Amino acid sequence: MKRSRAGLLPAVALGVSMVLATAILAEESPQAPPGPESAKQAEPAPTEKPNPGRTIRGKLAPPDRAKSAFLWERASDRKVPVTIDPKTGTFEADDLPLGLWDLVVETPWGRLEGVDMTPILSEYDALIPAEYRTEDLGLPAKGAFTDEDRRWVERQVLEVKRYESRVRILALRGTADVAVVLVELTQEQPFVGEKGDPSTLSGSSRAWSRGDEVTWRVEKWVYEKKYGGWVQFRTRVLYRRRVPRAEWQAWGWQFEPALGGFAITDDRTEPVTIELTIPDRPDPAKGLAGDKSPPRGKVTE
Repeated sequence: MKRSRAGLLPAVALGVSMVLATAILAEESPQAPPGPESAKQAEPAPTEKPNPGRTIRGKLAPPDRAKSAFLWERASDRKVPVTIDPKTGTFEADDLPLGLWDLVVETPWGRLEGVDMTPILSEYDALIPAEYRTEDLGLPAKGAFTDEDRRWVERQVLEVKRYESRVRILALRGTADVAVVLVELTQEQPFVGEKGDPSTLSGSSRAWSRGDEVTWRVEKWVYEKKYGGWVQFRTRVLYRRRVPRAEWQAWGWQFEPALGGFAITDDRTEPVTIELTIPDRPDPAKGLAGDKSPPRGKVTE
C-alpha cells in the first residue's frame, strides 16, 4: 500500500523541530567542569628514569686533550658518541644495551683506544644471568695466573716462527685457565706485490728491492689452559693495514686496557665509572708513537 507524499510531510517537520530544539538547548546549557577522572587523564605520564646499571660515566683529564669520544660494543659493532664537557672532562652515556664496551678517545696526538682484556673465552659471557654462570660459562676459574703461565704464553707468541718480521705483546691478562694477549704483528721486510717491488713491473729482472709499504696487524689472541698446558683458543683481528711506511710511522695510536671491557649486564645496579689522565704523547709500549690520528675505516683496509 503506497503512502502519499502529503502523509510524509508532518513526520518530516516533527523530526526537524526536535533536532533544532536539541541544538538550542546544548548551546544554552553551560558545560560542566572536568571531573577528577578527566583531569587525571590530562596529566602527562611521568618520565621513566634511566636504569643506573645501564650507564657509563667518567672523567678525562685534562679536558683539552679529549677532542671527541665514543663507546664501542665490538661484538655487535655498535658505536655510541659521548659528549665530553670541555671544562670538566666529564661525560655520561645512559640506557646502553647489554655487552662489553670500550671507550675510544681522539686526542691531539692521535687515538687512545680502550680494548677489552677480560680473560674470558666468549665476549657473550656478559649476557649470561648471574644465577647461571659457572666456571664453564662466564665465571672465572679459581686460582691465579702464575709467572710460569705467563712465560708459557709469551713463548708461544714470541718464539714461534711467523711471516711478520716483528711481533710484540702490547698487553697480557690471565686467570687460572684463560689468558688474553694483545699482539702487534708488523712486516717491514720486502714482500711480494708491495709498492716499489720491481717484480710487479713489466720486464723487470724480478730482483728484490725494499719498497715503501708495511703490513701492520693488531690482534687479540685467547688462550685456554688444558691438561696442564696452554693452547690457542681463538684469534680476533682488530686491525689489519697495508699502508705506506711514512704514513704508518706518523700514526699515534695507544691501546689502553684501562678504557676497555666495561660490562653492562642484566644484574648490574650501579653505573660504570671511568677516570683517566690522557698522556701528552702515546706510550710506544702500547702501540704506535706518532703524532697524527689514524684514519677510521674497515678492519681489512
